[in-house]
Amino acid sequence: MNQPSYPPPYRPQPPHQPPYQPYGHPGAPGGYGPPPMGPPQQPFAPGPPPLPPQKSSAGKIIAIIAIVLVALLAVGGFFVYRAVSGVVNSVGGLANGASAECSAVSTQDVGAVLGGDWTVFQLGGLSSIAGPVLDSRVLPDAPTSCWATQDKDGRLARIARYQGADAAAMFAAEKQKAKGTTTDQGNGLSVSSDSYLGKDVQAGDEAFCTTGDNLASAGALVRRGDTLVYVSTTAAGDGASSVPDINVGGSTTDQVSFGTDDANCALAVKLIEKVT
Repeated sequence: MNQPSYPPPYRPQPPHQPPYQPYGHPGAPGGYGPPPMGPPQQPFAPGPPPLPPQKSSAGKIIAIIAIVLVALLAVGGFFVYRAVSGVVNSVGGLANGASAECSAVSTQDVGAVLGGDWTVFQLGGLSSIAGPVLDSRVLPDAPTSCWATQDKDGRLARIARYQGADAAAMFAAEKQKAKGTTTDQGNGLSVSSDSYLGKDVQAGDEAFCTTGDNLASAGALVRRGDTLVYVSTTAAGDGASSVPDINVGGSTTDQVSFGTDDANCALAVKLIEKVT
């Protein structure tokens, strides 16, 4: 008797896998391609050398100011501390309007009057950083303000010029301010400023001297028509390494003054004659 036939039992087939190929282009016989993470890195190649720094007159001016400040700090003492304590930390953007030449007076005239070799430049926006070192008591906002430094001994000078129809009124206001002011703040409080008014001198239409500031810099304010010129200097002293004699009651306001005040005022008046 014949037995019935049955189909063989189902057995799943393993998935089809392509034959192994080495790395590289498909079908490349026997070659070795790049590793799975990509091609090898190229060796480091240095870039072009950096460009040399550009030089500018503003940078030179800032450097000169820094040198003078360092020289003043080396002197030490109360006067230098008072002078430099207000200098701001950043000088970014302050060089706007600065120039290696002063439009009010030539370097040759400064040297001829004050003696020695001087570096003179126009401050422009640098007035705000140099103000604590310069004598900015008179004409602090003058459109033309120049700074001069004596190359050997660190003597200083400031030349400020203002031109306008209100020059006579400004002269009177500056002289009144030089006498010292007291402002009532209320509640029994007041704020006072020291007097720095010196003697009157014969120059231009009217003129007066100033006594020395914290660095013993003194000078004169002269009005010639619609022009005001203020020059203050330490040229009559021995330079940044010494402090001149201090006098008490030596001026018209009986304030503290320096033994070089009159000589500095006389030099200032002579230099003002050269200012155009």
